[in-house]
Amino acid sequence: MPTYRHLGVWKHGDAIVVRFGEHRILDEAAVNKIAEELYGVADRADCRHLILDFSSVVGLSSLMLGKLLMLRKKMGAKGGGLILCDVGPEVQEVLSSTKLDQIVSIKDSEANALKALT
Repeated sequence: MPTYRHLGVWKHGDAIVVRFGEHRILDEAAVNKIAEELYGVADRADCRHLILDFSSVVGLSSLMLGKLLMLRKKMGAKGGGLILCDVGPEVQEVLSSTKLDQIVSIKDSEANALKALT
């Protein structure tokens, strides 16, 4: 099992839940490191669905939004899905203002994200 420096990664059936260690994902270096790890998780053979838990995140850059779109595309190409959950008000505002909340599935909790997959 790979180790991740910026992410907490847990397996739940054919889904993988990712929790972020960073509270603000704003600067380019942090975004690129996190995105690299996220893409690595998405490329795993045992990852059909990816759930991103944003409970500890209070800020996102536009660069990170682009990485999330690429991650959604990557998951779709392998026949899987991407769900965001536990999105706080600051991040929700960014997702709403960019209309990303209309493209990516968002659930209020990790439990509801897992239920949505069944």
